[in-house]
Amino acid sequence: MSQTRPEARLAAAAERPGKTVVLEWRNWQTHWTQNPAPFTGHEGSTPSSSTIRLLAIKAPDRIGPAHRGFSGLFRHVKGIDRRKSLVPTFISNPGYRASRMALSGIFAVLAGVCAFASEPQQDPADTDPGVTLEHGIGDSMPDWLSLSGEFRVRYENRQALGYSKGRDDGYALVRTRLDIGVEPTTWLRFGFQGQDARAPGIREGLSNIGAFRDGFDVRQAYAEFGGSKSPVTVTVGRQLLAYGDQRLVGALDWANTSRAFDAVKLVVRGPGAKIDIFSASVVQNDPERRINQSAEGNNLHGIYAAFENVLPGSTLEPYVLWQTTPVVVSELNLRGDLDRYTTGVRAWAQGLGPWDYNLAIVGQRGKAAGAAIQAWGYYAELGYSLDKRSSPRLYAHYNFGSGDENPEDGRVGGFVDLYPTAHRWYGYNDLVGWRNVKNLRLGAELKPRAKLRLQFDFHSFWLVSRRDALYNVAGRLSVAPPQDGAAESKIGDEVNATFTVPVTELLSLGGGVGYMFPGPFLKASTPGFGNTFSYLVIAYKF
Repeated sequence: MSQTRPEARLAAAAERPGKTVVLEWRNWQTHWTQNPAPFTGHEGSTPSSSTIRLLAIKAPDRIGPAHRGFSGLFRHVKGIDRRKSLVPTFISNPGYRASRMALSGIFAVLAGVCAFASEPQQDPADTDPGVTLEHGIGDSMPDWLSLSGEFRVRYENRQALGYSKGRDDGYALVRTRLDIGVEPTTWLRFGFQGQDARAPGIREGLSNIGAFRDGFDVRQAYAEFGGSKSPVTVTVGRQLLAYGDQRLVGALDWANTSRAFDAVKLVVRGPGAKIDIFSASVVQNDPERRINQSAEGNNLHGIYAAFENVLPGSTLEPYVLWQTTPVVVSELNLRGDLDRYTTGVRAWAQGLGPWDYNLAIVGQRGKAAGAAIQAWGYYAELGYSLDKRSSPRLYAHYNFGSGDENPEDGRVGGFVDLYPTAHRWYGYNDLVGWRNVKNLRLGAELKPRAKLRLQFDFHSFWLVSRRDALYNVAGRLSVAPPQDGAAESKIGDEVNATFTVPVTELLSLGGGVGYMFPGPFLKASTPGFGNTFSYLVIAYKF
């Protein structure tokens, strides 16, 4: 069969009347970069590589010489400046701060999504295969090289910040990732991921601005020795760590800059078993640095295992984690180092008939500037899937994280959830975290259409200790109690409604809204106005 230049095939396909060009990229990020596994328990446990098709776009009337091949596409790219935004100017328009626009936009998009999802889908066999992006690069591209990326834009609107009327904020979060993978042999892989995170419209002076923006930087750069089916694998370099349902160690991909670790990791696999042993230091996202660095002495060491069918149809995950920090200040205002030991076990299963469950118990011991750490936490979730239209799944969920009963006794009783991906667990408004909290969550997941997933949650929150504070999703003190302790432990109730829809296999759309109804504690300790959070997100992988 004769070979033709990829540019010629691209041009010929584009010039055929009535045709579209369908771009395709093979083996996107999950093959080459260590993206976190989806949350185990309900959404699978391992990433997989696949051939994924991009959004079909209408071909131009003609493709001139300046546009043929990738030399034309990247002709004007001279470099990336961390200080200059690559975001279209309309995103930073002050008009986007209007909360009404955000809320009305969510419902308008949701209505459009429902209409889109209800349309009959065309049989893939009837579509023209088009020209793939792989062909556009050229048939001479070596098999050991892979390129991919992601572009994500999310608009967020927050009302009544600090539970104060009129304290509103709206901003965009724009993230671009570029991935390079090299596999010279079956037992050796190199992965690199660059990331550019921008936040047009974000207010200045935030203490955690590194969670929102950071110019082009190295998110991952690692070498992996041993193939994916090898009984032993060693990974060295900047990488992602994500274990279990990520309540203690996760990549925090919801955040615009996310999280990575400088780490050495050993993985040992066997029939129905997997053990990870790692030593890591979390990377500090600093917009003022050219290349982000991990903090010396701020370490996390651990052993995390997974054993299948120890309990019938279930997976058991025991673990030991050791966190160190060179300097902390105790509740008695004493300075010293931190050694926190976290031990626990998680058990989960799905497909037990219509039932699924997910539960864990965790204990913490150690020293913080000489003060003894005695804390613990647990959670339990039970789900039931109905064999009905819309595939509804109903669930009940309870979280407990201990608080400090006496802030003057020199002992640390507050549970700390280390480096979690906590956004989905304690309410989308991110007002409550897994510390000094009792949280009852009731919810439902629905799929009214093949391309539409809806989720509805109700949360009710209480303080464990009325002498301890309310902590947000990042573990930071959010609302302090009165000197003699809070009169009421009820924090408040939160409702969330979210949707996701894959417009194509690589282009997805999502959004949601949440509202916190202040309870007696918030009304007594803050201005007491309800807090609203809304967002819209579009993500495109290439």
